Amino acid sequence: MADIITKKPKSEQTKQNIIDTYLKLIPSKCWDKITVKELCAQANITRGTFYQYYSDIYDLMEQIENTLLDDVNRFYNAASKSQPSSSCSTGKFEDSFDYAPPQLMTAWFKFCKKNKKEIAVMLDPKHSDVYFMKKLKNILSEHINQMMDDDGLPDDTLRRYFTNLLIEMHFLAVRYWLEEEDEANVLSTTDILNLLNTMRVGANYLHYFQSTRSDFDIKMNIPEDNE
Repeated sequence: MADIITKKPKSEQTKQNIIDTYLKLIPSKCWDKITVKELCAQANITRGTFYQYYSDIYDLMEQIENTLLDDVNRFYNAASKSQPSSSCSTGKFEDSFDYAPPQLMTAWFKFCKKNKKEIAVMLDPKHSDVYFMKKLKNILSEHINQMMDDDGLPDDTLRRYFTNLLIEMHFLAVRYWLEEEDEANVLSTTDILNLLNTMRVGANYLHYFQSTRSDFDIKMNIPEDNE
């Protein structure tokens, strides 16, 4: 009886078979060059069965992408609601700044861990959809900026460069985590989070000194614009 209750309906199993087969094909062939014919052959289904669920390969990819985008947004929205401000507006930096990795940073890795199989394929820079990666980066940018707002960092030109750098580090860290075959060399999620959080803490520490030390530019050896 328990098996009957927990077993997925046949239609869901069929859709999952199509998705799984498609994802297995992408690493060896660009996503939009895979034909319905070869996908059906690999999935051991008829073309008619495929068209019961998807109009074409583009529709299949769009549904996979939308499911992932909805999921990452759920993770970030949940993190946003539980994230307190860590801004260091008064007192010593080390006494008032929360240097623990914020929920908005951990959300990305929770999402990737839950969708490990799909993300390993969808972040393939050669064969996957580059526009999907741009959409992911836009979501990351929104929430990284929110994280910096919570930290009290200024919204200046430097932030744009820092945001782009941190986004690329998020992607690089996950690719490394997913592609490393030797488990002995794989960094834990905690290790990766600490590495990324080091950039965040460093940026906030420098901002604190810039706003409190009159000799900041001299210490940092930053020349004047007219020099």
